[in-house]
Amino acid sequence: MGQQLERRGFLAGAAALAVPKPMLATALPVPSGGTLHFKILRNGTPVGEHHVRFTHSRNCLRVDTNAEMVITVAGIALFHYQCRVSEYWSGGVFTRLDSKVNHNGTPLAVQADQISGGYAICSTKAGDYQYTGNPPMLPLTYWNQAMLRAMILNVETGRHYPAVVNSPGWNKLPTANGGTVVAQRFNVTGKLHLSLWYDQENQWSGLEFHVAGNEVFQKYV
Repeated sequence: MGQQLERRGFLAGAAALAVPKPMLATALPVPSGGTLHFKILRNGTPVGEHHVRFTHSRNCLRVDTNAEMVITVAGIALFHYQCRVSEYWSGGVFTRLDSKVNHNGTPLAVQADQISGGYAICSTKAGDYQYTGNPPMLPLTYWNQAMLRAMILNVETGRHYPAVVNSPGWNKLPTANGGTVVAQRFNVTGKLHLSLWYDQENQWSGLEFHVAGNEVFQKYV
């Protein structure tokens, strides 16, 4: 969602951690049920949902993110956000991304394609450019904790940046179903300002950021 979540990222385990070699597709943190679902709350009030679907085909993985948020006051919609992202992996390596965002009526798009040594990016906001070198680039789609050790691609703006990360430890995190999940918190600073949680199986479990209000993603479990 960018720090609209660039603002909103709707977005590096510490930055000192070594970047791992590409994992096998079966080693990526894909949930056993093939989906992740979150309720989005703003200042404690439900305003939307965020869904992630994983589809395997031989050695390839497709990950589709579908998020929508509507903020209303007295029944009048003041802000509407919709994000559709499809990312593609082959042999555990990120190869392609297509993103389309409706940011309160402003259409934004990002396309990333793997090239030798990096990625070619085409985007509405950041224009066209190539990124090569280390750390490798990964998209700001949250489900893959390895993103925190990568060069992060903002799927709303097309811009990229590293993140500074520290972990204050493990918490019992509220879920959308009214329960709790034990997860490790990672505070991300730099160009991004947000907190992410991952459980003991490295599954994405929560997200929190503050942009003119406190926004929290609670997981359905």
